Amino acid sequence: MPASHLSSLLLDVFGHAAFRPSQEEVCLAAAQGKDVLLVMPIGAGKSLCYQLPGLARRKVSGGCTLVVSPLLSLIEDQVQKLQSLGIEAERIHSGLSREESRAVCRRYLQGELAFLFIAPERLSVPGFVEMLAKRPLALIAIDEAHCISQWGHDFRPEYRRLREMMSLINDKLPVIALTATATPKVQSDIVKNLGLRNPKIFISSFNRSNLFYEILPKIKKDQTVKSIVRFISQNKGKSGIIYTLNRKTTEELAEMLVANGIKAVAYHAGLDSKLRADRQDMFLNEDVQ
Repeated sequence: MPASHLSSLLLDVFGHAAFRPSQEEVCLAAAQGKDVLLVMPIGAGKSLCYQLPGLARRKVSGGCTLVVSPLLSLIEDQVQKLQSLGIEAERIHSGLSREESRAVCRRYLQGELAFLFIAPERLSVPGFVEMLAKRPLALIAIDEAHCISQWGHDFRPEYRRLREMMSLINDKLPVIALTATATPKVQSDIVKNLGLRNPKIFISSFNRSNLFYEILPKIKKDQTVKSIVRFISQNKGKSGIIYTLNRKTTEELAEMLVANGIKAVAYHAGLDSKLRADRQDMFLNEDVQ
């Protein structure tokens, strides 16, 4: 597949006149059917590195690109972005009702989807992998691929089924494994545990000139809240994410911010799926900061 074909798709579908650093080489390798391991920092354009070759390969084979990701919020965001571009993309995860999931499966079996995003837990559902095997796939993308090494047994044990899944579907399908963080040991584990065949490995620069890190002395809780409120007030019109150590602290901090006139909500795994989805949409739609 010539590079000029990818450049045309990049402009016609995504509206970009040029690739970001490293993207073209990665997209070309995946589009040509080679296994790929990509280590690229957040915000550098990893998603395009499976979306563009997925579309290119669909034009040839008519197959769908299967994307496995453990982050439901990222799945929803990527599906919405692809749909806004007129691309037939869908997802199946625990946040959907059974009927919604079945409707997506029907669309997949009818060959309507260019992209199907799934959470890794879906691979444990009886009959699901067999259903996937009923349609041709163009490409398999494994996002957050470090989970298969670093957290494979504890955090996302289903990632250990990926190699088995790929063998059941089609062991000749090209695979692109993507992550923002992987030491040489983890890179080796990803290649081994996914069974990547003579993969092309791309490691992008992690120099991020737009990021700033600052470490401050520990202070009392009420002073911490005042510091956060002051920082937010100095950045009016902007949104942000505040990470805390547990669910209780997340809830407490959100309540304190609201009490200080800031539009904030708590988001964590203890919320029911509908409330979690609603709050995610609120943030994406800029209804909360």
